[in-house]
Amino acid sequence: MIKGALSAAALVAGLSLSPVAASAAPIIGGATAVDLTATKTFQMLGFGVTTYGTASSFMVGNDIVAAFLVTGGTRNDSTGALVVEHNGSGLNFTSGGNTLSIGNFVIDTAAGIVRGSASANGAALGSNLSLFTLGANSALTLTNEAAAAFTTTLGGPSLAGATIGTATPTVVFGPSGVPEPASWGLMIAGVGFVGASLRRRAGRTARLAAAA
Repeated sequence: MIKGALSAAALVAGLSLSPVAASAAPIIGGATAVDLTATKTFQMLGFGVTTYGTASSFMVGNDIVAAFLVTGGTRNDSTGALVVEHNGSGLNFTSGGNTLSIGNFVIDTAAGIVRGSASANGAALGSNLSLFTLGANSALTLTNEAAAAFTTTLGGPSLAGATIGTATPTVVFGPSGVPEPASWGLMIAGVGFVGASLRRRAGRTARLAAAA
């Protein structure tokens, strides 16, 4: 009897001490809107900005807003932290016939970092580079590594520590890695919602400026 009770207690203790793996929900689609609040700064420096791959862009007020399709990732169900992947898309920055391309972004909210690939005039600089830190209100701040690539490829002053915009992911969760038609519908609706919200914000800002 005592031996049985001790065995049961040992089993319970063993179970309580066993590490429990955090479950992760797969991300199967969606889109991330990036509001390039530094658009005017890029224009002053003579930098052109375009998207490539599956990304698209539009103007909201004076800002370029780029939309990047979400191609995968996970959510930690215990912490809510996201890893959001955007393969096959990115941004091109051009100046004086030179092009710096950054893309295939991976947003890691737990680490507060955005990683991705970069190339200068078609020559690969790396595929898992730290491009931005992710700050308050999803602000995107260039890392020293990314800023050095800008200066080396395009010239101009150092942009180390410069905040160039904000990132707003809208993701779809599901059991499989292949988005269903309904998921793509949600993704498109999400991008439209983000775009409409940004346009409304720009409209309010313009009205307030006119009234001042």
